[in-house]
Amino acid sequence: MAPTFVGYPKVFVVDAEGKPLLPCHPARARKLLKSGKAEVLRGSPFTIKLKYPVSNPVGSLRAKVDDGSRYVGIALVNEHTGEVVFRGVLVQRGDVVRLLTLRREYRRGRRYRIVRHRPCRNRARQQVVPFPSVRQKKEAIYRVLADLAKIAPISGVDVELVSAGVKNPALPGKSTREKVLNRDGACVLCGSTRRLQRHHLVPRSKGGTDTPENQVLLCAECHRELHAGEAALDRRGKTFAWVAHAVLGKAYLLALLSRFGEVRVAEGWQTKEWRESLGLPKSHTNDALSLFLPGGPLKVFGPEYLIWPLRRRKWKNNPTKTCEEKNGFRHWDVVRAVRAGKVVFGCVRSLKARAMTLRTAKDDNFEVSYSKARLLHRPRGLAYMPA
Repeated sequence: MAPTFVGYPKVFVVDAEGKPLLPCHPARARKLLKSGKAEVLRGSPFTIKLKYPVSNPVGSLRAKVDDGSRYVGIALVNEHTGEVVFRGVLVQRGDVVRLLTLRREYRRGRRYRIVRHRPCRNRARQQVVPFPSVRQKKEAIYRVLADLAKIAPISGVDVELVSAGVKNPALPGKSTREKVLNRDGACVLCGSTRRLQRHHLVPRSKGGTDTPENQVLLCAECHRELHAGEAALDRRGKTFAWVAHAVLGKAYLLALLSRFGEVRVAEGWQTKEWRESLGLPKSHTNDALSLFLPGGPLKVFGPEYLIWPLRRRKWKNNPTKTCEEKNGFRHWDVVRAVRAGKVVFGCVRSLKARAMTLRTAKDDNFEVSYSKARLLHRPRGLAYMPA
């Protein structure tokens, strides 16, 4: 059954002692604020704090994570009522490898510049596993869930882990060879059924996978002509490049997620079946909320969020970030702006003399005037922006 989408969001609630409670309706939150029984705790996601403690809180939420290399889908679902109270996409950083390489070159240059030909002192140092570029992505997922656990009662996590080289169970056959043979049946170029061979669309030496999606059937003659450049094949293969950071560090991610309670693991083909049973298109948030479907229908509240993990250590004397605040706005502030009669939400990317640029859901350099923008939320550690 297709889920029901509701326009208004749920309001997160925390009691006077800081214990997270189940989210409430915006009308109820408005009454609590007007009567003086609650106060605003944070702006995004909108959270109120009660002025009295709650002795026996009832209910819990389950976090859903669709792991990926560049984008990670995250959702909070009440499995008892089928309500999806939060959904968002975590935008992973992609500059860690470049920054580590730059730091290594700086240190190497300083070593040879100050003390001539001094050898490296840390040659016996062992490599940390997983690699820093992979570890920071897994820790970013934990940072988001730990931040949401402060305002939502999370009792467990469901996660879809990316697997490379796993055989597709939808194709008949036990081995990869049988799956490719049953799928194609003959040479994909000439249709011959004699002397059939498997051809990797992306070579293994260049990061190609050994899955049926990266293989086709060719006869011996067409296979020779294809490698000689005498024939062409209009098909795209599958590589390990896009899943490398998602596959590495799976054990590290599961160890981090186990701190929130029980962890249930699903594979990609299972998520696809659950999502198609709901009639939802392919997206990171739809994959996340489709994990381990509850018994009843789903009811999705509020907009989808874009989440950016902010750097904890700022680069001092950065020549490109000379202006930290202008007209009351700072970098990464979540603002509401109006341009050409259209309302947009975004995070401040750069502060210029007459205007500022925003990161929006569709544009990374959306320029607006200072007078047409209004500050909504100043993030700390994580920037939540409604898409």
